[in-house]
Amino acid sequence: MTSPHHADATASGRAAADAIVLHADHGAREANPYYVHRAREHTAELVKEIHSHKDPRLSAAADELLNDPASLPAWRRLQEHVTAAIHASPDGTAPLVRAAWHVMTTSRLGYHIGNAYDPQARPAPDWQSWPARPPAPTDTEPVAHIVIPFRDHSQDQARARNLTACLAALGDQTMPRERYHVTVVESDTVPRWRETALKYADEWLHAPSDRPFNKCWTVNCGVLRARRHAPLLCVLDADALVDQDFVRRNTDRFQRPGTGGFMCFRDLLYMDPAATAAAVHDRCVHRRAEPDPDKLRWFAVQRSPGLCVWLRRDVFDTVGGMDERFEGWGREDIDFILRLQLATAFDHYDDPMLHLYHPSTAQLNDGQTVNNHIPLLSWTPTEPIGLLERFTP
Repeated sequence: MTSPHHADATASGRAAADAIVLHADHGAREANPYYVHRAREHTAELVKEIHSHKDPRLSAAADELLNDPASLPAWRRLQEHVTAAIHASPDGTAPLVRAAWHVMTTSRLGYHIGNAYDPQARPAPDWQSWPARPPAPTDTEPVAHIVIPFRDHSQDQARARNLTACLAALGDQTMPRERYHVTVVESDTVPRWRETALKYADEWLHAPSDRPFNKCWTVNCGVLRARRHAPLLCVLDADALVDQDFVRRNTDRFQRPGTGGFMCFRDLLYMDPAATAAAVHDRCVHRRAEPDPDKLRWFAVQRSPGLCVWLRRDVFDTVGGMDERFEGWGREDIDFILRLQLATAFDHYDDPMLHLYHPSTAQLNDGQTVNNHIPLLSWTPTEPIGLLERFTP
């Protein structure tokens, strides 16, 4: 694939360095194993082209970044060596440039590392003792209902830490707190995080299940079984770290005539552990409006369908909620977005959307997600959805 940036040696050097990181860093696979699997052949071709160029300094720089893909100095050095090689021999480096741009324009993954990124940053050790937010008054009908599906029975408690940060950020908004209602739905064999959730959320529900995590059913439970309802709905993953104006900005977007739903971001910015620690420190400890991107490192999952979607509640009811047949990771968000796009006027915005790190449990079978057998756009429920007791023995 050609690119208008091919004539820019500096941009091509950046593309090559970014593609090498995508090839080498396990964090890219955790951001989206399906996209990485599809790009693997092309990133390997770039590595081959670099080593076949017969420039020992270029090969050494590539090997340094392959061995330490989170290194800011190694990332910069490879860019410099690729740029210098292009200037020295534009024709000789043409295959390398083509390989780099093919990765960056087709892989659906991008890369960012800030100049102030600290790979030694660690999570706040006192996250379970952060002060609780005051409860929202209940004498006003909320404009928006935010539903957060959740499970964490891991040893590292990374997802529970993420939930706490997500809820703390939702409690620190420019929108008056009584104008939105936050429901956490914990789907697990036993309730584990009720007290943590209720320090910040308005409501916690337990959806008992010993099966693989079913986001769709969990969301449906939260929407339909909550004690308060609202005309606007936000389905938000517990790993999202939102900015201070998130709720006000997105509820205001429904004032645009014809708006039935939207995604407020285009690229999902999947942070690594150190960047997650820095972002949470900025947003939840210092209560800054948004984290400083110069401190962050992420893999951008381009046009991701998941993590957050806003819609009118009547549109949710029209499409029959989320498809409860999906279990485990993969395709459930794509299916929901497609059905929304068919049912209503659906928009996309380009706000930054940060994803907090947690070890991935996503699995592929022969390069496909575990839900690949479920046809998209085929959800026609014949029984009530969102039943909390659905998987109760």
